[in-house]
Amino acid sequence: MYKFMIYTSFGLNVILFAVLIFLGVWLFGLKNGLYPLQGTVAELTGTIDGLQNATIKASVPLNERLPISLQVPVSQNTNVRVTQAVPLQVPADITLPGVGFLKANVALNLPEGLELPVFLSMTIPLESSVPVSLTVPVNIPLKDTELGPQFQKLGELVKPLADLVNGDGK
Repeated sequence: MYKFMIYTSFGLNVILFAVLIFLGVWLFGLKNGLYPLQGTVAELTGTIDGLQNATIKASVPLNERLPISLQVPVSQNTNVRVTQAVPLQVPADITLPGVGFLKANVALNLPEGLELPVFLSMTIPLESSVPVSLTVPVNIPLKDTELGPQFQKLGELVKPLADLVNGDGK
């Protein structure tokens, strides 16, 4: 309710102000008295136009850690090294010429340091973060921000005064 009263009061004040200016020009020939204001009003109009077309240019430094969470598939041949002796006991069929077959158990040790060829096929989970350090250039036109409509309204409010001072508003 109070906002409505404020807006109503503001609107009435603007209307009364406009009526007073119009009457002043019409009744008292104020137009000649406004001539010294031409430069100031022209500069004000130019400043408003400049604000409407202005941009904010800056470089924003970005120093953050970017989290990474992904699954890395691995499928490749590689060699692995035995880090300690590996005892093996394996059943074996031994053929003895002229005698036949002998079923036996063979015990042996794979020595430490032995390289064995293997095929890896697995998915490795990767949870980490990567440092990101860069400077991002920023170019923001003010007319595309929330200030744009306000500058436009300001220009529309000043235009009647500029027309009056320049002799265009009759």
